[in-house]
Amino acid sequence: MENFRYKIVLLAILMSLAEGARGASLLDCADIESVEARLACYDDLAGRVEEKISESKAPAVSTQQREVIRQEAAAVAIGKKPATDSFTIKRAVRSKILRMSYISDDGRRFVDQSTHQLAFSEGDRVRLERGFMGAKILVRSDGLRLKVKEVTR
Repeated sequence: MENFRYKIVLLAILMSLAEGARGASLLDCADIESVEARLACYDDLAGRVEEKISESKAPAVSTQQREVIRQEAAAVAIGKKPATDSFTIKRAVRSKILRMSYISDDGRRFVDQSTHQLAFSEGDRVRLERGFMGAKILVRSDGLRLKVKEVTR
């Protein structure tokens, strides 16, 4: 039992020392007697200050910009950039729950995921774009954009 109490006290002392070294200020570092320990404290403090300065100087990047950067980096890593995929809508089908499906001239099927009632017609020329977080968007030449999901059967 005595050994267990000794270990707990030792653990508490070590944790308080570690916490003190991590949260040190200039005055705390100046109070250290040992030259090596004081220099290490100043070095640690300077490293944290430099890190904060570099973080504050970094330009702010939105989540969408980070996703575009990530996709471009992935395209470079794969070795090719995705080409714009354009096709003609061969058939437009409305389901029982009024959800539109589009079948392209190359046989792919896309289901409308958007919330508005606008729709493409048969014969419309559209291009498939990548949206935020991997979303797929069909865009008509007049600018109508619909979020879709590609369905494989």
